[in-house]
Amino acid sequence: MLFDGDVLTIEPEMSLDEIREFEQFVRTRLDYIETIILEEGKPLQSSALISILVSLKRTRPDLKIPFIDNGKTASDAYGILHWMGHD
Repeated sequence: MLFDGDVLTIEPEMSLDEIREFEQFVRTRLDYIETIILEEGKPLQSSALISILVSLKRTRPDLKIPFIDNGKTASDAYGILHWMGHD
């Protein structure tokens, strides 16, 4: 994780323990974070990270999470993955 001002950059290759630590870290600082960015070029290891990011977005809709907002991502194993977001 890299916390630069109000932008938090995270690696998508987190283990479940790291995802738990990330959630605890973010929940206590959610008022100070404006954007959460996933590093590109690395594959997602767990859907738990996506679930937490979606939960954070629902908790604070003005939070910018380009990974969620774009509605797609690329994976070497699965190609391009698309999803639909609902309010």
